This record gives sequence, structure tokens and C-alpha cells, in this order.
Amino acid sequence: MTGQQTLIARGALAILAGAVSIPLSSSTYLRRLPSLRFDRLAAAAFLITRLGLFAAIFFILRLAPRGDVPAYYWPEALSVLRGQLPYRDFLSSYAPLHPYLDAIAVRIWHTPLAIILLAILVEAALLPLWLRFGRTLLSETELRTATLLYLSNAISLQFVAVDGQDTVIIAVFFALSLLLLVRRRELLSEVSVGTAIAAVKFLPLVYVPVFFVTLVRRWRWMAGFAIPVLLVYGTSVAMHLPILVPLQHEGNIKEASNLPYLVETLLGISLPSRLWDLFLLVALAALFLLIGQAARAASHTSRLRVVTFAFAAVTLALLLFSKKSWPPYLMLALFPICLLLTSASKLQLSAFAGFSVVGVIEHSYWSTLLRQVPAQELHRDLLSGKPIYLLFLTLDLLLLAGYSWLLSLSLQRIRSAPHSLPVDEAGVRPAQVTS
Repeated sequence: MTGQQTLIARGALAILAGAVSIPLSSSTYLRRLPSLRFDRLAAAAFLITRLGLFAAIFFILRLAPRGDVPAYYWPEALSVLRGQLPYRDFLSSYAPLHPYLDAIAVRIWHTPLAIILLAILVEAALLPLWLRFGRTLLSETELRTATLLYLSNAISLQFVAVDGQDTVIIAVFFALSLLLLVRRRELLSEVSVGTAIAAVKFLPLVYVPVFFVTLVRRWRWMAGFAIPVLLVYGTSVAMHLPILVPLQHEGNIKEASNLPYLVETLLGISLPSRLWDLFLLVALAALFLLIGQAARAASHTSRLRVVTFAFAAVTLALLLFSKKSWPPYLMLALFPICLLLTSASKLQLSAFAGFSVVGVIEHSYWSTLLRQVPAQELHRDLLSGKPIYLLFLTLDLLLLAGYSWLLSLSLQRIRSAPHSLPVDEAGVRPAQVTS
């Protein structure tokens, strides 16, 4: 299957999913189901759609996996099975345990498809975790809307069920951490986030300040969070493994699909990577300040609501301002992002469906048709006026506009989270968590 055919297939899947998501998330029948029946139906629908898509693509159509799985995950897993160590014997951009997780799946089923199946099975835990956590501080209406949007979202379908992206593992650890916080199992909550850093990649470190500025027992949380991080990375240092290789390797990489790439494209110049890193740090620092102010003097329940929407805000800020970000990072907080939308607004639902279509095809367009063209070269190509480049610029602008729109919604929800709890259409508030 050629790159152009893949792009067309991605677009078709995204458009179909978007068309389904609008009536599905607005269904009055699904809203009136008893909670237990709704949860079981959602779990069944998730497995049927994801495993069905997986089987259709890789067993019926017999297409080969593309992207990070054959390029990075699969070779690293094979290296581990040969007894090699990450960073020392082979280059890796991931956490020390990442290739070992993939190696376990590959040992059971010796094919790259095992890694994709692992991602699907891990993601299957996400909705049950969010449904259990969400009912303690979210209304049933907004929780079911988010669940239905997630089920029919092209971003989840494409990036996990087809591409096998590992960022969904981090999302599951985050959801588990929140559920454990609700149940007053703080230590396990802290360890959950730390494990995500040790098992997948450094990226979850960006979210650690969210917990620090919102939770009352912040220093205790930091101590528990550090346990798996120090254990895994400390062991790696003791084995003389150069653990900073991922940061050194990716420090100067620039991708499309973000504001730095757009600015360099329009200006036709390449700005220093450290300047963009500083710009991102300033943006995140401002965001953490806002999150901390919202959580100040709030109840425990309200603090957890702030954390929920902060996940969405940090993810969208990362996607917008980081020089090395791309749409699969949406999987880090796709469910909290879905929580930002209301089923009463068909305009919002339609806009989100359109955003998901753009999110699925924009980066693939850049990778396949434009062959990952650098920003300065794209600047020259745009001057030629050829439609292929103008269309990509349009997709890029739409994607960044979508990030900005969703970021503004998340900031609104963060500001309002401490002041009131949502009320269902039936006038019922969610169960509150006592301090």
C-alpha cells in the first residue's frame, strides 16, 4: 500500500468516524440506560470496534504495519530479546522499560502486530477507569458524552488500533492515578505516574507540576512518584547505561504540526531549538500558575476536577508550543479533551469531528506527500503556489486552530472547576469526595 493510498484510507476512516460521532454522542437512548448497562455496552463497543478494525486491516486486507511500530518498537524489542541493553547496545528514545514491555508481547506472539495488540488491550482499560473516577466528580451527562465521543473518535481508532502508538499507556497510568486519589490510595497513585515515566518515556514529567500545584500533600506525592523513577533509572545508572541518550537524541528534532514549525515556515528561517524550548517552558509555567490559582482553597473534589481539565490543557499546550509534537500526543489526554465538549451543541460536536479528521491526516500528509519537508524548504515551496503545498498549509492552520480552540475550552473549565459542580439534566449532582 503506497503512502498516498494510506493517506486516503486514513481520511476515509476519520470522516466515517466523525460522521458517526455526532449522532452517537447525542443519543438520548444511550443517556437513559442504567449506568451498569451503559458501562458494559461501552466496553463491548470498544473491543468490537478496535479489534474489528485491527482484524480487518492486518488479517483481511493483510496490510503491513506502518510508522513507529516497525521503525522503532519492533527492532528495540528484538534487541532486548537478543540480550542487548537500551542506550548502550542500541539507540532508544524511550524509557528503560519500554523495549522490555514490547519484548514481552513479542515473545508471546512473534510479530510486530503483537505490539499493536498490546496497545489496544491497554487502552481497553481506559474507559472503565474514567467511568469509575468520573462518577465521583462529573455529571453523568458529560461523562457519557465524553465516553461516546471517545468510542467514535478517529484519533483513537487510527493512532492506537492501527498505528499502535504507546502514548495511550501513559494515559491509562494517568487515569489509574486519579482513581487511586479518589479512593485515598495516595501512594499507589504517586507510583502510577512514576511508573509511566519509567516504562514509556520522559514525557509524563511535563504533567508532574499539575499534581504539585493542585494537591494538598504535594511533597508526599512527589516522594511517592519518585520511587519507581529512582528505582528504574538508578538501576540503569548502576549498570552504566547512558540514560540521557533519549534527551540528547531528540533535543534538536523538529516536527510539523505545531506553532514553531508554522512560524519558521512563514518566516523562512530556522530559529534555535533552545529558543523554542524556552518559549514552551514559559507557556507551561503560565499554565501551571493558572492551575495552581484555580486549586487554591478548593475542596478535594474541586481539586480533582482541576487536575482532570489540567491534563487536557497541558496536552494541548504541549501540542501547540513544542517544536517536537505531533497529533498522536492527543492520546495522552483524549478523554479529558472529550470532556470539554457538550452534547447540546451540534456546532461543537461537528467542529470536534472535523478537528479529528485533520488531526489524523495532517501529519501523514506531511510525511508521505511532502516527505517530511523542513520548514525553510516548505517556505520556498509555498512561493511556487502549487496546490499540494497550499493544502498542507491549510491543514496545518486548521490543526493549530483546533488546538487553540480546545485549549481555550480547557482553560475555561479549569477556572470554573472550583466554584461549582455540574448538574445532570435530571438535576442530580455527582457523588462528592469528602476531604
